[in-house]
Amino acid sequence: MTDQQIKDNRSMKEFALDTLETVICNFMISLQGIEPENITKQLSEDSNHIFWILGHCTSHIDIVFGLHCQGKGLLSEEQHKHFSYGIAKEIAHTKPAISYYDFMELFLKITENTFDYLEKLPEEKFRDLPQNLGEKSFKESIFMGVQRVALHLMGHMGQITIIRRKLGNPVSMGFVAGMKRESRNSINDKYIKWWNENKEKFI
Repeated sequence: MTDQQIKDNRSMKEFALDTLETVICNFMISLQGIEPENITKQLSEDSNHIFWILGHCTSHIDIVFGLHCQGKGLLSEEQHKHFSYGIAKEIAHTKPAISYYDFMELFLKITENTFDYLEKLPEEKFRDLPQNLGEKSFKESIFMGVQRVALHLMGHMGQITIIRRKLGNPVSMGFVAGMKRESRNSINDKYIKWWNENKEKFI
């Protein structure tokens, strides 16, 4: 038994950013190495495919940190509707009008915009409500939004991992990775390298 402690003086903002960065890099791990033919395969009639899961998670990020926080997002109203919670299965199970190639480029841009916004946001603002909630009854601080998005993505990462394992196209790494910034940077760089080398297969 030891009373030794690890020095951790992170602020709330630093903790929020570290958490979201760790989740995003693990989310990209769950998508790295995926075969194009597996992005819209379903394990059963009532299960969602990986492309829809990616769209659903991306829509959540775009709504919270784009529309709610900054008053603008990158996804169209139609795309948000297609990937929304509770959408009819006959819609969710169809192939989206946008290609996986184009959508992944949007995901990368949306996450880049999210971190650019959060990194510039003063720490005291993390306890504020997003500026563009309007009359919505569902109100959470920006910090709580980070928590909700992180938990949401973690749950869906598990789905993606199971789907890929069942399809014989398993995720190449285990969870949880990227606890340190250097590790996250390395994982992100490897994903971008893989994506740039393979993205034309997903057009």
